[in-house]
Amino acid sequence: MECLFIMIYIFTGNGKGKTTAAIGTGIRAVGAGLKVLMVKFMKEKGVSSEDNILDEIQNFDLYTFGRKGFYLPKKMLEENPELKKHFKLFEDIDYKFAEEGFNFVKEKVKSKAYDLYILDEICVALNFKLLNIDHVKDFLLKNKEKNDFILTGRNCPESIIVIADLITEMREIKHPFEKGIKAKKGIDY
Repeated sequence: MECLFIMIYIFTGNGKGKTTAAIGTGIRAVGAGLKVLMVKFMKEKGVSSEDNILDEIQNFDLYTFGRKGFYLPKKMLEENPELKKHFKLFEDIDYKFAEEGFNFVKEKVKSKAYDLYILDEICVALNFKLLNIDHVKDFLLKNKEKNDFILTGRNCPESIIVIADLITEMREIKHPFEKGIKAKKGIDY
């Protein structure tokens, strides 16, 4: 029996696997004959290894809105100077990329070209105030009866959590980064 209930899914938490779970769900959707749009916020195209193969999958379209590297708000970097070793300061371009990505999603939803929309790292963009939470919430509420959405990223804002239908929290129990082991290309990115 076909399920007609359309949902908002959230993959959040401090553990590994949020983007991976979203991609797996997207590939499953393509296998069922659906069209998928994945928009990556705060990421540059080609940095993550999966970008290479996702471009090859018919009916799975990938767009990125971000620049190379890892960035944090000024306040976080001031509160923890140790972070400056690994992160750079947000700049105006980061807000511009986030807004462009969100506007792109709105246009694609309006076009009705896709069945599933994956908004990768949008929770982080919301948490860091790169996007207006109320604008994103209103957009999701307006469109949740028409489209499935997957939102990923750490620290999903509570006002977004309350409108979701399914939430999975990835929880870090142990991570090699704690021992100074860096991420592996092809496994972690």
